[in-house]
Amino acid sequence: MERREALKNLGFGSLAVFTSTALFGALQGCSVTPKADWSPIFLTPEEAAQLEKICEAILPKTNTPGATDAGVAIHLDSALANIYEDEEPDFFKRGLAAFIKNFNNSQEVSFNKSEIQLITDVINAYFKKYEADESILKSFRESFDEDGEKTDEFCETYFVTNAVDSTFWSYFTSELVGETVMRYDPIPGPYQGCIPYEKGQKSWSSVG
Repeated sequence: MERREALKNLGFGSLAVFTSTALFGALQGCSVTPKADWSPIFLTPEEAAQLEKICEAILPKTNTPGATDAGVAIHLDSALANIYEDEEPDFFKRGLAAFIKNFNNSQEVSFNKSEIQLITDVINAYFKKYEADESILKSFRESFDEDGEKTDEFCETYFVTNAVDSTFWSYFTSELVGETVMRYDPIPGPYQGCIPYEKGQKSWSSVG
């Protein structure tokens, strides 16, 4: 699915399915405890490296920059520390851990040694499962505001849906993508509220 088509499905619990056409090399090392080359403020260095690899699997580098180029994981780490509310940062961390654990238990290669395409395939499988069984997301939404301890399944669903939606949000509002990938006018003219769109054109950047 092309990125433009995938965007049509975005939203909480989206059923977007993504494909990777290029493998990302920088984070495919075989170390037992990977570390990002930046200093996270909420996540641990290992969690930051894992999130960066997952974000790249959602929006890989092709002929346009990937999520890592746009600093998506750095942005999300900052959001977890400063924007996410109440217990949501904990849901995210627990969900990330559950995602990695289930990945390692279900795949022939560990997450740390896996190629980006395999992670993309696994994320696809989650959304195909959500689409096949609508009760999963229905139960997730209904239990979101309930008191009490959340299950690992809840946190994993929270992480997968949030990681996908937040990666797209961060990517398309980043300065790099806004100025180099999308249509960008640093000195805009008069406001035009309804400009005709032709198929194949780039969307206008929201970077101001």
